[in-house]
Amino acid sequence: MIRLWGQASRTMSTSNYGNVSKLKKLFLSGVDAVKPKSLFEGCKNSTSKMNQSLNHDHKRYHVVGFGKAVLGMAVQLEQLLGSRLRSGCISIPLGTSDKFAGDVDFTLSPNTTIEVIECARNNLPDDRSLMAAGKIKQIAHSMTKDDILCVLVSGGGSALLCLPKAPITLAEKLQMIKFLSTAGASIDELNYVRIALSDVKGGQLALEAKHAYRVYSYVISDIVADPVELIASGPTVIPDGVDVNGRAKKILKKYRLWDELPNCAAEIIERARTKEDRISLDNNELFLLGSNAVAVSCIAQKAQDQGLKCIVLSKMLEGNVVELSTMYVELAVTLYNYKKGLFSENVLTDKLGTNLTKLKSIDIELEEFVRNVVASRTESLLIVGAGEPTVCVSGSGKGGRNQELALRFSYGIRNHENVFDSDVCFLSAGTDGIDGPTDVAGAIGGAFVAREYEESFSSEGKLFIENNDSYRFYEAFKEGQYFVKTGHTGTNVMDIHLLLIDS
Repeated sequence: MIRLWGQASRTMSTSNYGNVSKLKKLFLSGVDAVKPKSLFEGCKNSTSKMNQSLNHDHKRYHVVGFGKAVLGMAVQLEQLLGSRLRSGCISIPLGTSDKFAGDVDFTLSPNTTIEVIECARNNLPDDRSLMAAGKIKQIAHSMTKDDILCVLVSGGGSALLCLPKAPITLAEKLQMIKFLSTAGASIDELNYVRIALSDVKGGQLALEAKHAYRVYSYVISDIVADPVELIASGPTVIPDGVDVNGRAKKILKKYRLWDELPNCAAEIIERARTKEDRISLDNNELFLLGSNAVAVSCIAQKAQDQGLKCIVLSKMLEGNVVELSTMYVELAVTLYNYKKGLFSENVLTDKLGTNLTKLKSIDIELEEFVRNVVASRTESLLIVGAGEPTVCVSGSGKGGRNQELALRFSYGIRNHENVFDSDVCFLSAGTDGIDGPTDVAGAIGGAFVAREYEESFSSEGKLFIENNDSYRFYEAFKEGQYFVKTGHTGTNVMDIHLLLIDS
C-alpha cells in the first residue's frame, strides 16, 4: 500500500481534515486496484486466452517491455513463466528500481534473464531510451518459429521506447514533441506524430518479430477510451485504416509547427508508408489488462462501503483544465445548492443538463444522474471522473495539469460565497504518481485551500494560476499538506478526479 506524504496541520478544521483524508484514501484504493499484481492476479487459475498465451510449454519465451507499470508486470510474468523465460529487456523510468527496492511485487529474481534499463527522466526520451529501443528491436528481430515474444506495454512507453527514423535526431524529435505538449496537444495527437517519426512505434516492433511463433502484448491503458494503437504509440498494433502520416501532418499544421520542421522530418512524413507497414500479422495478439475503469470501479465500491452515495460521471474526460475546472465548479455549486434546499428538482435537472453538455462523454444519463442526486439529498455525495485533460503552458512556473486543475477549482469555488467551504472538497491526481515535471501526483482543491493560503500570506494565490505555478502554491504553505504525494506508483491509468459534497 502506498503511503501518502504529509501530515495534517493542526490549523486544518476537523471537517476539512476528514474530507481530505477520505479522498486521498479513496484515490489510493483505485491506484492499488490497477497495480500489476492485482491485474495479473486471476491469470494463474484462469481458462482465458490470456492464460493460454502463457502455456506453450515447448516454446522459448522472451519478454520486452516499456512503460511506468512494466517493472511490476515483468515480475508477474517472470513468476508465471519460470524456466521457460529465456531472455528479455525492459525500459522503465529512471529511479524505479530504487523506489521499489525491497518490494517483492517489483523485484525480479536474483538470476533474472531480463535486462533492466532505466531512462527518460521526467518522461523525456534520452540516449538510454535509444539504447533500450535498439536492444528491444534486436530481440524482436531475432525471433524464430520456436520463440514467443511477450511485450509489456503501459503509459509512458512512448518516451521509454524511442527510436526516430534516420536521419532524424533525438534532439529534433524531442523538440517537436515538447513544443506540441506545451501547446496543449492531446496524448492522441502526440502519439500520431511519434508514430510517423518512429522506427518501432505503430506496429513496427511487431513487424520485426514477424518470424516469431507468437507475439503477445499485455497492455495497461493510459489513454481515454483505450485505443490500443495509441497506448505507448502502439509498437505492436498496426493502425487499421488510418493514414498515420497524413494525420501527423494535420496535427503539426494545427499547432503551426509544420513549417518549422527539419527537412528530413517533413520528407519522412510526406512519404507514404510501405505495403509491409500496412499488413496484418497472424501471429500477433493483444490483451488489455487494465484501464481507469478498474480504478474507478474500485473507488466507487469503497465509497459506497463507507456510506457515500457515488456517481461515476465519466471515464473519458478530456479538454483543457481551464474549461474542466469551470465545469467542476458549476457542478459542485449546483449539487451543493440543491442539497441545501435552495432550488427544486426541476431546476436541478435544468442546471445539470447545462453542466453535462460541456463534456464530450459521460457515463450516466441525465435522468439517472438526477435520480441519484435526489436520493442522496441527506447523504454525502461523491462524484468520480477520470481521463486525461491538457494544459496550455504560457507561464514560467512549475506544476502539472492535476495541481493546476485543483488550484483553479479552489479559486473558482471560493467565488461562490454561499458555499460553506468545508462542505466541498476536490482531488485531482495522476495514477502514476507524477504530475508534470514534479514529484507529486496532484493536489486537493476547495474554497478552504484558497482561504487558508490568503490567511497565511495576506495575499491572493491567483497569480500562481496565471504563471502555471501550481506546485509552488501548494508547496508554499501548510508544509505541502494539500499535495497528493505518493511517489512513482508502479502503474498508470491516467488521472482521477474526486468531488465530495458533504452532507
